[in-house]
Amino acid sequence: MIKYYIWLQNVLGVANNRIKEILDTFGNAKNVYNSDFNTLKNSRLFTANELKKLNDKNLKVAEDISIKCRKNNIEIIVLGNDKYPFCLSVIDNPPLVLYVKGNLPDFDKIPSIAIVGPRKVSDFGKRAAYSLGYRLAKSGMTVVSGGAIGTDTYAHAGALKSGGTTALVLGCGILYDYLMENEKLREAVSANGALISEYPPDFPASRYTFPVRNRIISALSLGTVVIEAGAKSGSLITARHAYEQGRDVFVIPRSPEEKQFSGSNELLRDGAKPLIDASDIFNEYIMRFPDKINIEKAYNDKIINNIKTENYKITKKVENNKKISLETLSKEAKIVYNCLDKQKFLPEEILGTNLSSSQLLCALGELEMELIIKALPGGYFEII
Repeated sequence: MIKYYIWLQNVLGVANNRIKEILDTFGNAKNVYNSDFNTLKNSRLFTANELKKLNDKNLKVAEDISIKCRKNNIEIIVLGNDKYPFCLSVIDNPPLVLYVKGNLPDFDKIPSIAIVGPRKVSDFGKRAAYSLGYRLAKSGMTVVSGGAIGTDTYAHAGALKSGGTTALVLGCGILYDYLMENEKLREAVSANGALISEYPPDFPASRYTFPVRNRIISALSLGTVVIEAGAKSGSLITARHAYEQGRDVFVIPRSPEEKQFSGSNELLRDGAKPLIDASDIFNEYIMRFPDKINIEKAYNDKIINNIKTENYKITKKVENNKKISLETLSKEAKIVYNCLDKQKFLPEEILGTNLSSSQLLCALGELEMELIIKALPGGYFEII
């Protein structure tokens, strides 16, 4: 049955707002496949171009996609399947097919929050995304984001560091070599949550796929947090989707004189909820999910990176050729720091840590948040 859904999605494209009506009329994708041309035409649910494509009954492309998914441990979940998130199925244009690598969180029972923001995010935004991702995931909530460089990376890294669950929604196929700098992040997420896409495994990224993808990020979440957004930020698209889907939008207030927050402040003017601390999110949903959100657990760990620490400063004690002793660093971060023997390095060049790729990613993210190292283009890092 799955191959018929893949075939139909290839015909209709993504974000088609007639998908639900088509399935209501025909029952399922196989019935669409088996219908004759006149039946399809008389339904008045398809464009002339779609009718032409529907006339092609060759299933080889769909079968090849299914085979590739099986070989790469990618699960295919179709609209109407019991595993398909109900919260996603109720939007106007739900994906007909979802491709998932990892364990799909139960978005209908476990509260989820999306964290979005720009790629060129401020230091304040980095700390906020990391801290918020950590606290929310530690409390038992699922953190949803898009896996891009910048805000998304810090949100996912914070969630991974907490040992919680995070979901990464891609604007391309799961196997497409998009942003190889974040390959290790995707690997870590698939091991501790899920990679999600509505595109077949090798489908390329483009300027058009990401705005469409954003509706999935907001739909899987109770609310969307905009860390920061300029006047033309893509984060505003996600916020708009959230509004249209009846979800909440949270925004961190900042000075109107800071241009990178002009879009954020407009959202606040339009009725978004101000976010001063993670407790603003907890208080919003704790009554609905008293057994799912553990606020005490979220605040048990002391992490220096929180939304309120704008005047962020650290003091590090250096001993014996760069050996570091800093109370706020985790054991893994200290191990990684003490194994650094080059000013500029790639993660795979760090030897002797005996850490998993997930642990290494989190440790590097923590060292960057502590302003001990900084990320460079091409996947490199540099000791500050």
